[in-house]
Amino acid sequence: MELTRRNVSLFSSVVRYFRRKANSELNQFLYNRQSLATPGEPEVFQIELTNHCPMTCVMCPRTEGMSRVLGYMDEELFQRTVTEISSCSSKVFLHHFGDSLVHPKVGEFIRFANRQHLRCILSTNAALLTEKRARDVVDSGLEELVISLDGVSAATNLAVRGKAAQDVDEAERKVRYLIRYRQERQSNVPRLIMQFVRQTLNDHEVGDWLSRWRVVPGVDVVKVKSYVSWDGQDHRINALRVLPEPQVDRLVCDKPWTSVTILWDGRVVPCCFDHDAKYVLGDLRQQSLAEIWSGERLRELRQAHRVGALSSVGLCARCVDKEGYAVPRWYYPLNRMLQARYPLGDQEKI
Repeated sequence: MELTRRNVSLFSSVVRYFRRKANSELNQFLYNRQSLATPGEPEVFQIELTNHCPMTCVMCPRTEGMSRVLGYMDEELFQRTVTEISSCSSKVFLHHFGDSLVHPKVGEFIRFANRQHLRCILSTNAALLTEKRARDVVDSGLEELVISLDGVSAATNLAVRGKAAQDVDEAERKVRYLIRYRQERQSNVPRLIMQFVRQTLNDHEVGDWLSRWRVVPGVDVVKVKSYVSWDGQDHRINALRVLPEPQVDRLVCDKPWTSVTILWDGRVVPCCFDHDAKYVLGDLRQQSLAEIWSGERLRELRQAHRVGALSSVGLCARCVDKEGYAVPRWYYPLNRMLQARYPLGDQEKI
């Protein structure tokens, strides 16, 4: 009987893997063809558990530009959403424009998603990593935790993320506690990524920061993240970029064909740059994700990207941090091997 259950479980895992893979390839093919109709299912890039956050980060449009109501995703909506997306998504980022560690049920949500065979990734600020929260992310089975700490001095962290982030020594102690607790639990998750968002206010501390964190046992990845200006409409945020803007004129953003982001209240937006629900595709409290994916609102967005008519799309008109290829190409999928895909700013080699 036990052997039979294992065989069934293995078979289910294989079927799930190939179904997700086939869906992803179908979406990539339709993106390459610039099709307005997409018979596949969307991968969900992010689920926003909350848009509450005590940080006042200068590079975040949430700090001064977010007008939407603050709230927490409720359990019923989360479970229904995760159940629906589990057939087509293999991993999900459980954050958007808020810090999910302040959600009172974050651990329970991660456990539920794990039971649906979704790998969960969460990004947070070191200052919010209390001992209880550290234990929660380890015990819940979170796969990956990205911790942002953007300088080595209190002055720099204060300038970048505000008063809540200025006690660097305390933040470092919290990270080390997480590492110790993970070791005590003899767990290899969450994979721990220390991240530094490079910008004009902290560029002078990149070297010292790397020297400090590269030698800390238990940190799996040390990363300097390339700067993004979100939708590019805040000149104050744009001015913090250190490196020149990427040249992406020939690229067609792939997001309208491949993935969506879900806000805490169930509204669905096209991508992780939409901090204020500027382009709402639909509402999961009234529609299924499949209905939204095949809906007119998303078709209109695909058409605008296909012909380059983005001046009328407020979210996309000034965006310079696109992901994608120059499409279409008749030799798909060879183009995915032969031409470079411009990725969202992720990691600089220093």
